[in-house]
Amino acid sequence: MGGYGRRVLIATLAAAGVSTAVADSLRCGSYLVNTGDSQSRVRQICGDPQSAWQDGFLEETVRRSDGYYPANPYPPPSGYETETRRIIPVYKWEYSLGPGTFLRTLVFHGDTLVDIIDGPRQ
Repeated sequence: MGGYGRRVLIATLAAAGVSTAVADSLRCGSYLVNTGDSQSRVRQICGDPQSAWQDGFLEETVRRSDGYYPANPYPPPSGYETETRRIIPVYKWEYSLGPGTFLRTLVFHGDTLVDIIDGPRQ
């Protein structure tokens, strides 16, 4: 492999490493909080956040026509479609884990942690 090919390979691998560096866990003491955890688990492991607020709502629409209707004991005749809508609150919690660390913002959809965002260095 020539010098140019080697540089292209190194640049590609470096770019792939940067793009996959998504924060999906947060270390609090000797424990990890991961996406998918509940608010109560995060609070139990990391304690109360420095700040917390509700940041809007998401509307989720589920359409089904496969014969499974959990809310209705008498399903409609085949060929009909049902639609279920629900509103999910979005919460954001901020944690500052000390000087020299990044401010971490945890995003919850309902009770489930869906994202951990790195903020500025404290």
